[in-house]
Amino acid sequence: MTRLFLGWVRGHNRGVMRSNFELSELSSSNLPEAVPYAIVTPPDYRASVPFPLCLVLMGGGGSRQSLIDCQPLLDAWWSEGSLAPMVLATPSAGMSYYVEDPEQGVRWESFLMEDFIPHLRKACNVGDDRDATAITGMSMGGYGALKIAFAHPQQFAAVAVMNPMLEPGCADSEIGARNRLHHSSGGPARLIGPGRDPLLFAANNPANRAQANAGRILESGLPIYLEVGDNDFVNAHDGTEFLHRVLWDLDISHEYRLVRGGDHGGPWFRPRLRAMFAWLSAVLTATGEPSDEERTFRAVKEQLRSVREKATAVDPTTGRRFGVLPRESLGM
Repeated sequence: MTRLFLGWVRGHNRGVMRSNFELSELSSSNLPEAVPYAIVTPPDYRASVPFPLCLVLMGGGGSRQSLIDCQPLLDAWWSEGSLAPMVLATPSAGMSYYVEDPEQGVRWESFLMEDFIPHLRKACNVGDDRDATAITGMSMGGYGALKIAFAHPQQFAAVAVMNPMLEPGCADSEIGARNRLHHSSGGPARLIGPGRDPLLFAANNPANRAQANAGRILESGLPIYLEVGDNDFVNAHDGTEFLHRVLWDLDISHEYRLVRGGDHGGPWFRPRLRAMFAWLSAVLTATGEPSDEERTFRAVKEQLRSVREKATAVDPTTGRRFGVLPRESLGM
């Protein structure tokens, strides 16, 4: 899937500010082979205070080169100010789906959390806490970013994904042929394809992880960005919509964007990727201090507090962020 994206990235080199990249690899007991990776560092990288660290998990077949191919776009966005200065890091993950499969000795989640992030914090000029660490992903990488962030919500300042390769169900038995199209592209045999282990699918499923860790996600206030096109040719929008409804029912705040006419790649990629990173930049640079306009609006809301309190006495769900919608009206 990554190749479909990056065909629209190459040749776009209008940036004025110049970033740098570094290539290396990291060995780990969590994976059978060393993992090549790349980092892209913003201008004035060495002369500044520590930057935020952003993991960028690529889609199926993606590699560290995929991040380098995005460098012209990053330079342009840094120059125009739509992208906050940050260090971006991408491991070469192939078709791994970032699966956590201890039975087979393949533990991508453990590698990223126990090895990769600590290594980058030591080797790079980045912050060493949650507020300075974000995770993003596209397609297969979106799946990986969500499942990891939902399992470790206190470790990330935000998670943002585009076209996450999700399937609309919590169990393998709920997934029909329409939502197995991506299986033809390959992946771990125990996770993708006719030999899927239902327990492994369930254990790695972002929706299941959101349900299992709902309390921790709510407590952490993890900012979540879900974005997908409504014309996705492998139907990733079905799984993203399903996750949106799961998060809604759990009352977990998230930003959900269903892009009209958007597909899994093509000319929609650049503006959508820019929007995702602009959202992430806003999260990472938020000061927490309300503007005068926000203070005024809060005062207006305060006037309605008694109305909400009376409604809550009649319907306790009024206190939720999201209403409890009758499933029959949704055709569910």
